[in-house]
Amino acid sequence: MEVEFLSRIQFALTAGFHFLFPPISIGLALYIVIVEAAWLFSGRECFRCAAKFFLKLFAVIFAAGVATGIVLEFEFGTNWPVYSNFVGDVFGSPLAIEAVFAFFMESVFLGVSLWGWEKTGRKAHFFATLAMCAGAHLSAVWIISANSFMQTPSGFELEFSDPATGAVRALAEGSVPSPEQISSTRAVITDFWDMALSASMPDRFFHTVSASWLCGAFFALGVCGWMILRGKRVSFSRPCALLALCYAVLSSLLMLVTGHSSAKTLAATQPEKLAAFEGHYRTCDKAPLYLFGWVDEGSRSVAGVKVDGFLSLLAFGSSGKVVEGLEDLPSGEFLRKIYPGASDESLKDIRPSYWAPVNFSFQTFRVMVYAGAAIFLFSAWGICLWLSGKIFDSKAAVSRAFWFCSMFSMAMPMIACQAGWAAAEVGRQPWIVWHILKTSDAVTTAAGAMEILLSTLIFSSVFAVVAAVAIFVVLEKIRRVREDC
Repeated sequence: MEVEFLSRIQFALTAGFHFLFPPISIGLALYIVIVEAAWLFSGRECFRCAAKFFLKLFAVIFAAGVATGIVLEFEFGTNWPVYSNFVGDVFGSPLAIEAVFAFFMESVFLGVSLWGWEKTGRKAHFFATLAMCAGAHLSAVWIISANSFMQTPSGFELEFSDPATGAVRALAEGSVPSPEQISSTRAVITDFWDMALSASMPDRFFHTVSASWLCGAFFALGVCGWMILRGKRVSFSRPCALLALCYAVLSSLLMLVTGHSSAKTLAATQPEKLAAFEGHYRTCDKAPLYLFGWVDEGSRSVAGVKVDGFLSLLAFGSSGKVVEGLEDLPSGEFLRKIYPGASDESLKDIRPSYWAPVNFSFQTFRVMVYAGAAIFLFSAWGICLWLSGKIFDSKAAVSRAFWFCSMFSMAMPMIACQAGWAAAEVGRQPWIVWHILKTSDAVTTAAGAMEILLSTLIFSSVFAVVAAVAIFVVLEKIRRVREDC
């Protein structure tokens, strides 16, 4: 096995495992703010008990996220040193801001929230919880800003240092460094805010955060559902379940809106990725959208159920709009920057090497979409039960079924998050920085395949232990929940 392939696998496992925790902690942070606000304005002691209880669960999930995130940051240096050198000045800025400001803000105020119940006033404690939540969301801002630069880079220029003379010069805007130039080229920020707020960043942030809110909402709903189903006489289980249900409904609606907005931005900024998501090979108007199917990458065809014109409508607002296919992407203008003087015929043979794994992108995108649809339908089921007055009717089979399913429903937003992350990152391949640096050119040349394989096995073992401990502690805290909070 090659170093590049193993490095990709290791980073995917590390990032995928780490990404189990931040979405829950971000969503749960806002839920705790909502619960504590209910206590502040209503004076009901049950909400104070609930806030204390969910803060303890938040702390466990936050700690697991921190432990796994540290490994992820080190891998940039160990497995992707060429990438780190190439974009270190750009990529390091948002990560440094996230660590120095957002992470410490979240950590410090989490401590105040956890242990300050008897030491601060009600309003002061609520401020600490609010600041903790703000810190969690600020972390998301800067992490997504860094990732969005990899998807839609802007606010920078490339500087090339001539190895022979040491002279430094700026490369022409839009140029693509050759493999020989990469080691002597680095990206330098020219406009910080243009870099931080790149074309895809706002949509990516709001879509990711709305998905995180769903993770927090369904986590709280599942915990409350367990209490209700088991007949635990905990006063906050029912009111907090209703708060979680409202939170889930609003978040699912926002997720649909931000998802559509993200798709429109994708069509404008990364047409190759959109085409891979939809298995769209040939440029045409009234482009179809497949509800489900299977992509045959050999014959460049999709077998499945489609709706003609729907991709054109969702991407550009009209079913008659032309949507470019992979056979015309990347554009000839872009490819001639890499292959000067190439004929149109030769570009046809070159293009497939710049396509993402199409079937993988196609399938993971649909897993995300259908998991999102299931989330919305489950939330609607809960609202219908609430409006009918049967949601807490222990004698009604439909009510018991809802609360039983709620315990497992917390997996749905996590599945959507993992599938969405996989689609977004694999869909931009072969680029690690879109249209600038290829992933194959960014991998380490210092480590061997066996070293990476061994470290992957070690990390996987450690992560399994971290997951087991985190799950055990969370389940113990849920099982031992008491009224005398």
